[in-house]
Amino acid sequence: MEYHQLLLFLLLFFCHFQLIKTAPSFDDNEFAEFEIADEEPQVSFANNDVKEEHKVDEIKADAVREAPKQTDPTEDFSFLADEDEFEQAEKDLETNQGEADTAGKQGDTIKPLTFADVPSHFRSNWSSYQIESIALFVIIIYVINYLYGKTKNYSIALKWFSDNREKLEQQFALVGDDGTSTEEMEGHLIRETEFSYTVWSTGRTGCKGMLTQIKLRKRQDLLGILLNIIRPQLDRVVHKIDMDPNEMDSFVLIFGQRKSVLRAVKEMHDLSVYVTEKKNFEKLQLLPSFCVYAEVAEIVPAIIDSTTVHFLKRCEKYIEYVHISDQYSGAKQQDGQNSSKLPETHPTLIFSFILNPDNDDTSIDELLLNFTFYILERVKNYRLSKEGKIRADRKRQNAQENFLKMTHQQRQEAAQIRREEKTRERKQKVMEEEDPDRQRRLEKLEQKRDAKAKQPRIKQFKIK
Repeated sequence: MEYHQLLLFLLLFFCHFQLIKTAPSFDDNEFAEFEIADEEPQVSFANNDVKEEHKVDEIKADAVREAPKQTDPTEDFSFLADEDEFEQAEKDLETNQGEADTAGKQGDTIKPLTFADVPSHFRSNWSSYQIESIALFVIIIYVINYLYGKTKNYSIALKWFSDNREKLEQQFALVGDDGTSTEEMEGHLIRETEFSYTVWSTGRTGCKGMLTQIKLRKRQDLLGILLNIIRPQLDRVVHKIDMDPNEMDSFVLIFGQRKSVLRAVKEMHDLSVYVTEKKNFEKLQLLPSFCVYAEVAEIVPAIIDSTTVHFLKRCEKYIEYVHISDQYSGAKQQDGQNSSKLPETHPTLIFSFILNPDNDDTSIDELLLNFTFYILERVKNYRLSKEGKIRADRKRQNAQENFLKMTHQQRQEAAQIRREEKTRERKQKVMEEEDPDRQRRLEKLEQKRDAKAKQPRIKQFKIK
């Protein structure tokens, strides 16, 4: 947690530093931007006045050069006495064409580009990249946190597996199977995500195997860390044991922390159907923060004995809930999801424990595993009484009948919708028919169908 607080402090400090660094440029003179904008047009106007004066001088000089010279009137008819008048005219024409070409080339010459002066507040400097620098800093912090959180979660999961591997090997023949190789391979810690790891153990009488899920906090996600400050999450270890058929009797039971138990009762299908809260068990002396939901009352004292109560008091803050069911089928179906058959069920035991990675005491993990196998043995050996067995079977039969009624009603509603759709299509076809005779025949058929549907259904019996 100290590491995450340090990252947040660095992020806030960097943003504060960027704001302070650029603050004086705005506090010295609030109208500096407008003053610069007012001064620059004056410079440009002055330059334009100078250019216009040069153009006027050039026009006057050209007018002086092109002004006609005063000559003697008699000279106007001198060309009559000139024998080479046509040759002189051709020379003058060539001279004028050469001057015109020279003037055209001078006009086509490219003038050099002039660049306008850019105001100082628009020039590139480091203060113009505040948003980019903050974004880059956030990305760097996110990458560092991702690498740190990923490594931290893996080290927590690996530590738990290393500390409890010996105990698991005492209870199962194969621990840590990868589930992909044909040969028996053990010692594998399977990574599902950056915050979830699994261990599969098998090879024990009475159960198919035990799947251990190590569900950790999203330490690699910076947004997850911020959300965890608002709504704190805990690291968990969940053991799911799949029992062999006929290894446990017909009952459903859950006990643990009240908040976690209530959430499980709302989410799980078997709990929402079979269990009810049991309160009249003062002899058990359970903690006030714990509650019990069971299908049959006689299950509670049989499973939650004095040894279990002593363990619950000792490890109260590490136990979330214990779910035992022979009708386990997973979470409830969401609204809008219809199923035509009952969900598949199988006997299952689920133990959800809270993991404290900062606690170096490995005896807690060992106690939790011992408690898991203790409850497993009690469930295998316990059998309901005759009255309890009858009540449990009746409850399962009622649940099946209710499901069939619900599915039958859903099928009827679906059939009614299909009939209405077909009727709508037939009427639409009659309206779109262009042939009048055929349209009348279709209308008569539709009227006969409606009349037949409205008639009451009466059974006829023949009397001999």
